[in-house]
Order: sequence, then C-alpha cells, then structure tokens
Amino acid sequence: MLLIILIPVIGILAAGLVTKIFPKAQFKGYDVLPFFFIPSCNLITNLQNRPSFLPYGFLLFFLLAIVLTIGAAVKEKNIALGKTIHKLWGYLSLCSVMWYLGLICMMMA
Repeated sequence: MLLIILIPVIGILAAGLVTKIFPKAQFKGYDVLPFFFIPSCNLITNLQNRPSFLPYGFLLFFLLAIVLTIGAAVKEKNIALGKTIHKLWGYLSLCSVMWYLGLICMMMA
C-alpha cells in the first residue's frame, strides 16, 4: 500500500531532478513520469483484484502508436519524427497521471 504512494512521489522527485540537472534540454522532467506512474497503476489494480494487465496494455498500445508513427514518418519523409514522438510521449505522461488519479479515486470509493 505504501508503494502505491511512494513510487509516484519518487517519480515526481526524479522529474524535478532531471529538470534541475538538464534545464535547457529538449526533454522535460515530466518525461520520466510514465516509468513511475504505470507501475503504481499496476499495484492499484492488483490491490483491487482487477486485471493487472490494464496499465501495461495501455503502455503497449502507446508503443504500438509510436511504431505506426515511425512507419508513417519513414514513408512520408516530411514528418518531424522527433517532435511527433515527443508529443506522443507527453500525452503518455499526462494519460498515466490521469490513469493513476482515477484509480486512486476508485480505490477510495
């Protein structure tokens, strides 16, 4: 139960550390958040006796979207691949945080 709260807190601290170490980098600190929030979501689903594949299925779906984007970028040759992947990763960061908050609310109810 403690890990459900502790892992995201460590992720937020790691995001702050990444931002502090690399202030002018293309990536931001929040880019590391999915690595912490998705395992926490898995812990919540295990605690609630729900299918534990859901958070990792979400991650797999996202990775497949990246593969399709790379395929489209190679075929079109004019899509900014780096910007597209970074934008998709930003969406993953936001979605993993929202997924975590939603599961926390369901756990409290």
